[in-house]
Amino acid sequence: MSIKVDVLVSGAGPTGLFFAYQMAQMGHSVFIVDPKPGPTDQSRAILITSRTMEILESKGLASDILGEAFVFCGMRMFRNGSIVAQIDACGDTPFSHITVLMQGKTEQVLVNRIAEDTDCKVHWGTELVSYTQDEHGVKSVVRDIHTKQEQVIESAYIVGADGSHSRVRKGNSEWTYDGVAIQTKFVLADLTLRGADGVDITHLMDRMNMFMTGTDVMGMIRLNPFYRTNDDSHVFRVFGNLEGYQISEVDKDKISHGIDKSSEAPPTLEFIEEWINRIAAPNKFVASDLIWGSYFRINERIANGFRKGRAFVAGDAAHCHSPAGGQGMNLGLQDAHNLAWKMSAVLRGIASDPEKLLNSYNEEREPIAKATIETTSNTTKVGVTGSALFASVRNVILSAALTFPQVKETAFKKLMQLFLAIDTDTSSIMTETSDKGLIQAGHFLPETATMRRSLIVSSKRPRYIQRHSLRELLINNYDFTVIFVASCLASTKPNNHLVKKFWRDTGSKPVRRIVIQSTHHSKTSGQLPDYITEEEAPTAQDAFYSEENSNLPNSVSNRVGLYPLLTSYFAGEQPASVVLFVRPDLYVSHAKLVTNETELESALNFLSTIYK
Repeated sequence: MSIKVDVLVSGAGPTGLFFAYQMAQMGHSVFIVDPKPGPTDQSRAILITSRTMEILESKGLASDILGEAFVFCGMRMFRNGSIVAQIDACGDTPFSHITVLMQGKTEQVLVNRIAEDTDCKVHWGTELVSYTQDEHGVKSVVRDIHTKQEQVIESAYIVGADGSHSRVRKGNSEWTYDGVAIQTKFVLADLTLRGADGVDITHLMDRMNMFMTGTDVMGMIRLNPFYRTNDDSHVFRVFGNLEGYQISEVDKDKISHGIDKSSEAPPTLEFIEEWINRIAAPNKFVASDLIWGSYFRINERIANGFRKGRAFVAGDAAHCHSPAGGQGMNLGLQDAHNLAWKMSAVLRGIASDPEKLLNSYNEEREPIAKATIETTSNTTKVGVTGSALFASVRNVILSAALTFPQVKETAFKKLMQLFLAIDTDTSSIMTETSDKGLIQAGHFLPETATMRRSLIVSSKRPRYIQRHSLRELLINNYDFTVIFVASCLASTKPNNHLVKKFWRDTGSKPVRRIVIQSTHHSKTSGQLPDYITEEEAPTAQDAFYSEENSNLPNSVSNRVGLYPLLTSYFAGEQPASVVLFVRPDLYVSHAKLVTNETELESALNFLSTIYK
């Protein structure tokens, strides 16, 4: 007998697990398979960017990650053994640091949360064999790799998060995976490092360290190992090139991305120690306790679309590139974040145009993947050039450029993906634009100052005023959020009639509603406004918030662009309000300025383009 589920996920790495977790949290049945026996015991991808941490926080996962990870305050660059630049962590984000966690631990966090929070089960030791699809659904054959027993899984959709050799992608002849294979051999290892002759190297533990000499580049960063030992205080990840950059003309069509699984023996401890000391010279290290070491190669490839009918690909199954900047796993997690809420809306039958919504996954993610491939490719070419002359010039120019604070700040923010935004020109669901001066469509929702709940009931515990930032209110929220920002000056009469109309006009839509008013105009008694029905009361208690200081730089009013309008010389007696539309993935859909009921109705018409 076959098993029927909403979605089958092939691949239980970070991308597949995060996608499965979100879908299960939204109440969907998920069948996820992976031939591995469990989470990987190798470190593999280790860098989690600020943007990804913001996304994980929105799903209640950030504390689990930080509980296992190391955080670093920036980067340090060496040339011929001497420090030439130091880049400090920065950024308008709660996670303005480098977060480092072994991929195996990231996977374990997700596996634990799937088990604790959902009914989903990860089917380890099980592989996707084949699948077919028609207009009604997908039929997949999965096989237990130990017993060889096969089973049919019927699903509405199938998602391939199964790496560069994806069986989901290869299962459809319409899919290609074009690009180039890089001939250059790279090495990575996790091991214990100490300074030779008892030299203290704790000064290398607070930042990511990059060593350059000649044509070689090596990274070194403190690591929290997967398995704890009696003394793991000096465990590091090291990685770098063994050859100059060169595209392979012989195997250009052969996918060879990732860990080298050829018959060649992995690098020895002695080899790695010699390689480290050659590039870091005159600094000298003693290597021991090799946890894991391997050669790896890179490809730069992208699928010709991330959707084919009812089949989708994400992560390395959709795109692969140089690990320069540690963007790979982060892109995969962000793919999963983008696709989950859209597929859920379609499965729940609330999407006004299901095909357009599902197609927007490719429209929004493909440009970001292509830009990342181009950036990491250029970085790798320049970073591991085989020309000694070019490398010398590169090192001098890079050292000079990084003396400017603006250059260093921009470089760090780009590394942490803080400039990522949705291209509104390519997305068919991002058709609305924000009004002039307001927060722009496609930008990630910024962190804000805290607000307090407008409804204060003294008999309830805890007996203190609860304050929350806007993003904190949206943790574990999987719905579109419509926020009516009606803050105004103390000397101005509030737009209560617009608040009332906003509440009534949005009641029939499957959205999260939030109303924000100034403290001096907010209702603070134990009763809700009289226009809220008894059925709406439980929801309304968590919907009305008071902004205590709208003049703060990070107040909601300032973040959305309303406060400058309220204090403008041209501001009228009737204060303006802002309707802010925020997607479930926390990207701003758009923001509209409203001063009357007609403008409010016009702004809210947008919801009909997303939901029935």
